[in-house]
Amino acid sequence: MGRYDKSQAYHDRARRTLARGVSSAMKATQAPVPLCASHGRGSRVWDIDGNEYLDFALSFGPMLLGQSPAVVLEAVRRQLDSGIGFGAGNGHEAPLAELICEVVPSAELVIFSNTGTEAVQAAVRVARAATGRTRIVKFRGHYHGWLDSVHVSIPGVPGDGAGTGGQDPMAALYTTTCDWNDVGSLTAALADDVAAVVMEPINVNGGCFAPEPGYLEEVRRITREAGILLIFDEVITGFRVALGGAQELLGVTPDLTVLGKSIGSGFPLSAVCGSRDVLSVVASGVVNHMGNFNGNPLAAAAGLATVRHLREHRSAVYPRLDASMRAVAGAFERARTEHGLPVRFNHTVGAGFGFSSPGPVRTHEDRLRSVPEDYGVFAARMLARGVLVPARGLWYVSTEHTDDDLARCTATIVAVAEELVGQMSGASR
Repeated sequence: MGRYDKSQAYHDRARRTLARGVSSAMKATQAPVPLCASHGRGSRVWDIDGNEYLDFALSFGPMLLGQSPAVVLEAVRRQLDSGIGFGAGNGHEAPLAELICEVVPSAELVIFSNTGTEAVQAAVRVARAATGRTRIVKFRGHYHGWLDSVHVSIPGVPGDGAGTGGQDPMAALYTTTCDWNDVGSLTAALADDVAAVVMEPINVNGGCFAPEPGYLEEVRRITREAGILLIFDEVITGFRVALGGAQELLGVTPDLTVLGKSIGSGFPLSAVCGSRDVLSVVASGVVNHMGNFNGNPLAAAAGLATVRHLREHRSAVYPRLDASMRAVAGAFERARTEHGLPVRFNHTVGAGFGFSSPGPVRTHEDRLRSVPEDYGVFAARMLARGVLVPARGLWYVSTEHTDDDLARCTATIVAVAEELVGQMSGASR
């Protein structure tokens, strides 16, 4: 039997009734076939063929505490014994909101949703109600979910248009795009009708680019003086780069923050938090924040257990995440310089992005010159050697990756580089 025969058979079956055979397009491009997982534990995932993988996909980011973290499962099992949903509040929502307000610098009030996409839309609605303005400014190469109003000028896609087929061309009528890390570009985009500027404070989705020194501080000054709200989309960076997110790490506090992924350890949970003044439009009922599953008992229990664990162990967790990703980045650099691997690797604390490119990748335009086919070949060879990495190139580390795991991963990166000498396009050499 082949290594992926059961995953292939499952995918063939799924395609008969599940469009494209997957529930999210991010999974569709995995080569040689989208895997069907059977279970996960700690730093590892197993597929239905019985193959074991070191996991650097981490469910596209949420599994900061690794697969099946005991502290989270225990909290969820306790809640399962009490009930799944009530059409009423539950005992986890207020403690979780209190904890978010304790650890996230911008947080004075919180509202819950289920996904990052939903939470971004809630933040935009709050900003419009709080300012009485309509327009939103976003940045090229930043990602804020798949809804039409912000799914424009997305990472890896040229131009300022829609990110996929079927989008309403009028939905982004009041969305203006500009270049990140460029104060002049932002200033030119601002007008009296701008309600908010939304950004990833570290552009993880576009390639793990850090803001230039002083850039966020200047954006904060400009928006405050203009009466424009600043929204940080910390769906990825929240709880991952620091307990308080990128705003804690970088020392700049927005008006509103969007949280997701890591907060729920795999359960569908997201949040918008921010100043009491701004979120008063929800507290007063001017904005009706609705959603049947918002703050549901299972997800809220998972979130509370996750954030409590991170708070209690923050002194060990965050230096470890940083060191782990630096080890991965160092292996890429050795593979590139010593063996000619045409794959570069950008990284920040707890996340990294691998891609092929003719040169360093520091801007959206640099990212557009990448060679996804080369990275796809590399990712498939890593998978064959037992290391699971996303086909799109965004790597994550967890608290469960041991020194031995990292040594095995870095050795595999170098081995694959040696194996691929002369077999890739060479476009990024």
